[in-house]
Amino acid sequence: MSDGSQRRRVSRRTFVMGSATAAALMAIPPKARAQAGKTVAVFGAGIAGLTAAHELVERGYDVTVYERKALGGKARSIPVPNSGATPLPAEHGFRFFPGFYRNVTDTMRRVPFPGNKNGTWDNLTRATSYLHSGLGRHDLTIPLPLPLPTIPNPITPKAFIDSVATVFETLFRLPPWEALYAAQKLAVYVTSSTERKLGQWEHMTWEGYIGADRKSKEYNRYLADGIIRNLAASKSKDASAHSIGLVGEASVWSILMFGNDNDNKGFDRVLNGPTSSQWLDPWVDYLEEQGVTFRVGHALARLTPDGRHIRSATVVNNSGLPQQVTADWYVSAIPCEKLAAVLTDDVLEADPQLANVALLRTEWMNGLMFYLKKRLDVTKGHVNYVDSGWAITSISEEQFWKKSLTEYGDGTVKECLSAIISDWSTPGNFNGRSARDCTPPEIAKEAWAQIKAHLNDTDRLVTDDDLHSWFLDPAIIDPGTPDVRNDEPLFIQDPGSWNRRPTAVTGIDNLFLAGEWIKTDQNVTTMEGANEGGRYAANGVLQASGYNGEMVKIVELFQAPWWVPFKNLDKARYRAGMPHVLDVLDTRHPNR
Repeated sequence: MSDGSQRRRVSRRTFVMGSATAAALMAIPPKARAQAGKTVAVFGAGIAGLTAAHELVERGYDVTVYERKALGGKARSIPVPNSGATPLPAEHGFRFFPGFYRNVTDTMRRVPFPGNKNGTWDNLTRATSYLHSGLGRHDLTIPLPLPLPTIPNPITPKAFIDSVATVFETLFRLPPWEALYAAQKLAVYVTSSTERKLGQWEHMTWEGYIGADRKSKEYNRYLADGIIRNLAASKSKDASAHSIGLVGEASVWSILMFGNDNDNKGFDRVLNGPTSSQWLDPWVDYLEEQGVTFRVGHALARLTPDGRHIRSATVVNNSGLPQQVTADWYVSAIPCEKLAAVLTDDVLEADPQLANVALLRTEWMNGLMFYLKKRLDVTKGHVNYVDSGWAITSISEEQFWKKSLTEYGDGTVKECLSAIISDWSTPGNFNGRSARDCTPPEIAKEAWAQIKAHLNDTDRLVTDDDLHSWFLDPAIIDPGTPDVRNDEPLFIQDPGSWNRRPTAVTGIDNLFLAGEWIKTDQNVTTMEGANEGGRYAANGVLQASGYNGEMVKIVELFQAPWWVPFKNLDKARYRAGMPHVLDVLDTRHPNR
């Protein structure tokens, strides 16, 4: 599908949604258009909402999706205003599909794409290295394992020399007993029983678990904020040890080729073009062809219960006009903070457990695009600027895309250095101010300075003359003012949040929840978790409505069978109130 046809399709949908005809259609109860008991209203068209709609429409349900902002949610591509006839593509944050993503990739295989045997899944391509870039230090290039790369080997002689140098630099700085302590704590986590993970490690911070608050700066660079703060807006002092340990373990198994998707693309996969054109737009097209109706520009404003049953819902359009929605089944696939805002007392009376949704935390993690006049193949994958005050990560897009960036904008852009700022509260390295306190130009200037300082400390890779333009995620509203806010924050897994997270099936008989923030096996904020949450919600509808066909399959994370005896032993010890058998170097509770 061409970019032009995509724009025409979106424009047509937007126009229809603003017409009087659309308003009249919305007043018709869905029951009048489908078999009784099979109408579903889905609120939210991010990954979770689209997944729920996908699974239900393929099983014969009549699905209408209401979305307040844009189809695709935080995963969508964002056209840069006034950048050309074919706008430069931007994003809320670059996409990353680890090998252990199994559910979302199953969905991608079922979304047709012209010329692709396996649908949009064939638009995934492999990244073959990861760069750990320090400030004033040699950089560490980590090659990703077999199968053999489909693009040139990233380990150049210079990268090899730098990597060896940084290992020795770290060895001389990191006390041996700290390395041993870290290894012990990692071994403790992977051999812990589920009961201990949820009962003990879930209630501790990662900082407390690995003792980062009592260790050297070098220890923290690699095992605390230096790495995990870039994971779903998490900081070691905020994130639960269980959540970080879980995704860390999944990543290690994936790198070692255990529990991966059924492909030959390894651990790190990225799309071969903008997310919307390579996945989301074809997905929406497919769902429309199957019968899903999309109502863009309509936000969920109220749920009206009748006892423990939702009688109707109310959406508000962009003009602030309310409209009633009636269906047999309701799926809320909106972010946790948006749902919390519409959970009125009568809804909470119907299901008191939903009050915990308001206790869930969110954090900022937003994209900043740097468009360059030359290619910048820093590494064949992602870059972590480990000493960045703003926890910046990036990826150079051109090397992975089938369509060159010169075909966008004014034709002079040859690279998009797609960066993410994960820490909006810590002072910057050069201006000494947090990103929250800066205007967009100040944010771009400081982030660019942090990136240059990391990349140019051992080699001159990028200069100011290379910069064509930049674009900040528009979800940051009123930046540089006291009223600055984030319209699209991310859910974070702070200690104890697992017990506050609801399941997809609520105490209200026809209301179901979808999203990465409900209880999922994936646990952390990811597209995989959102897809999994959508599948749980779809299964809830199927079971409640008496569907007698096949339920939606959900693939859980790989569990190493060789750890089972250790986990069984730990289960008994945990129940007896005893510490983990390997937790011998420091049995003191880190949070005491």
